[in-house]
Amino acid sequence: MKRETLATVLAAVALFLSGALLRAADGVAQGVPDDVQKKAMAAIQKGGNYLLDHQETDGSWMHHPAVTALCVIAIHNSGASKDDELKKAAVQKGKAFFLKFVQKDGSIWMAGEEHEYPNYTTAIALSALAIVGDKNDEQVMRNARKFLLGSQVTDKNSPNFGGIGYSKSGPGHPDLSNTQWALEALYLTNYLDKEPNAKTPEDTKKADLAWANAVKFLTKLQQLPETNDEIWVVKDKDDPNRGSFVYQIGVSRAGYEKDGKTLRGYGSMTYAGLKSMIYAKLKKDDPRVKAAIEWGSKHYTLDENPGIGPHGWYYYIQTFAKAHAACGGDIVTTPDGKKHNWRVDLINELVSLQKKDGSWFNDKSGRWWESVTQLVTAYALISLETALGDNLKK
Repeated sequence: MKRETLATVLAAVALFLSGALLRAADGVAQGVPDDVQKKAMAAIQKGGNYLLDHQETDGSWMHHPAVTALCVIAIHNSGASKDDELKKAAVQKGKAFFLKFVQKDGSIWMAGEEHEYPNYTTAIALSALAIVGDKNDEQVMRNARKFLLGSQVTDKNSPNFGGIGYSKSGPGHPDLSNTQWALEALYLTNYLDKEPNAKTPEDTKKADLAWANAVKFLTKLQQLPETNDEIWVVKDKDDPNRGSFVYQIGVSRAGYEKDGKTLRGYGSMTYAGLKSMIYAKLKKDDPRVKAAIEWGSKHYTLDENPGIGPHGWYYYIQTFAKAHAACGGDIVTTPDGKKHNWRVDLINELVSLQKKDGSWFNDKSGRWWESVTQLVTAYALISLETALGDNLKK
C-alpha cells in the first residue's frame, strides 16, 4: 500500500469515528465534557481488558471470524488496554485468525459451515482490515471488496435491485442489516477504486454505480410516500412511522401496527438506513435523509430500540452512534424543544450498564445473540469510541 493510500484510509477511519462528514443539524457543537470523557475512557479500559482476557488461544473470540473482527475493531480503536503491546498483539492474533478463512473468491467466512453467512462476515472482516490499516492486507481487501460488490443484486427486474443479503443466492432476500454492513465496509475501502489507487477506470465506474444502486434499494425500505410507492408505505404525513426504515421490502422485524396493515419502522434499521445514505453521499437536504433524521428526533431514546423494545438494543446503539457521527454534530433537538447531546447520553447510558468484570450483555433480551458477552462488549466499545470521536486519544 502506497504511503498516500494508507493516509487516505486512515483519514476515512478518522472521519468514520469522529463524524466530521457534516456539521450539526442544529449548527451546535458541544463536544464531550472532561468528566464524561474520563468515565468513557475508564469504561473502554475495562471493556478492552475484558476482551483481552477472553481471547482464545487461536486468536479468536468465540472461534468465529465475524465476532473476532468486531473485537479487533473495538480493541484497535480503544486507545487503552492493560498494555499497549498486549493490545497490538491481540489485534494481530485476531486478524490472523479471521484471515485463515479467506476463500478463493475473495470472501472471508467459515465456508461449508451451516448457518454461516459469507456477505455478513466478509463485510465485518473487511471493515476490520481497513481500520487496522496494514499495507500488507491490500490485496485481500481488494478481493473482499470485489466479492461484496459482486454480491449486490444487479437484476433491474428484481424488487431487491441494489440490495445485499447473507449470500449471493440465499438464504433469504437482501435485507438492510446485511446491506448496511456491506456498505460500511465499501465506504471504508472506497479509496481502492478511486484515483490514484483504482486498477482501471471501469472499476471506479462499477463502484460508483454500486452506490447509486444501493440508494435505490434503501429508498424501497423507507416509509416515505414521496419516494417509495410500495403498498405498505404510510401515506399520512403525521404517521409516527414516516421516515423510518424496515428490515426487508415488505418485512419488519418489529411487525405491524395495530391496524394490521402498516409496517412498524424501528430504530436500529432506521439508523442503519440513515448512515448508509450518508455514506452514499446523499445530502442532508435530501427528503429521504431529512425524513430519517426527523424520525430519529421524534423517537430519540436510549431506553430501548424504538419500535421493537429491548430486542437488538446494543446493535441499535452502535448504529445510532455511527449514524449520528456520520451526520455530524452533537445535538439532537426533540419535538418538545429539548436539546440532547447524544454523545453524552450514550456514554452515560453505557457506563451505567457495564458489568463489574468490564463486559456488557443484554439482560432483557437475548435475541440476535445479545446474550453473548464478547459480541455485545464489542458493540458497546465501538459505540463508546464513536461517541468520543476526536476526544478518544486525548
